[in-house]
Amino acid sequence: MKKPILTALLMSMAVGGAAEAQGLTLGEHYALRSYTGKAFGQVMAGPLGFKSVHVLTNNTSICAALVGAIGAGYLDLEGNRRLQVTPFASPEEVGPLSPKEEAVALIFGGQATPEVNYALTKNSLKSLAQGNYGGAIFFHLRVWAPGFVARAAQEDPEVARYLAAKENLYAVTADLNAKVVRLWQVSVKEGKQATVKELGTVALNPVWEDLLRRSL
Repeated sequence: MKKPILTALLMSMAVGGAAEAQGLTLGEHYALRSYTGKAFGQVMAGPLGFKSVHVLTNNTSICAALVGAIGAGYLDLEGNRRLQVTPFASPEEVGPLSPKEEAVALIFGGQATPEVNYALTKNSLKSLAQGNYGGAIFFHLRVWAPGFVARAAQEDPEVARYLAAKENLYAVTADLNAKVVRLWQVSVKEGKQATVKELGTVALNPVWEDLLRRSL
């Protein structure tokens, strides 16, 4: 059964790049993204089984740390998996997108404002819809939790139709009570975000959990 995402609850458990969080030093933010990115990369390589991933991100240092950690968790030294990264300095830089990779990951957070990250999300989804990209889409928690995906669908009928037809959408949430990060297959239909099926969990170790709690 599909379960609606409760944005307020998810935001209270957010993992990713909030510039407004005051509980960590910049160095600790980098360390937090190392843990989080490694987990993201491992689920892309493991449960999701992506052979190639194209990351779309902004150019802030915290997101750069996260993307680097994603690559470290995802890539193998033998070169069987491939990673492509496209950074954007502003939403206006998002042009036509035609990724050749099996999956696209929307990794927007870091020191950028929520409105900038939302505009990056919307413009990226619009471009993917226009190109009829058929691969999987993975949403960073800082994109999924605040409802950016649903908002883009509500504001743009083309994005809404595109996402509603896709079954290969994925996102993560953090469950601090259970001390795990949860991987989900998700859906976006009628302008609403929902979980479809839980695909696995990654346990929060004590250091990771402490950094996460203090970042909120």
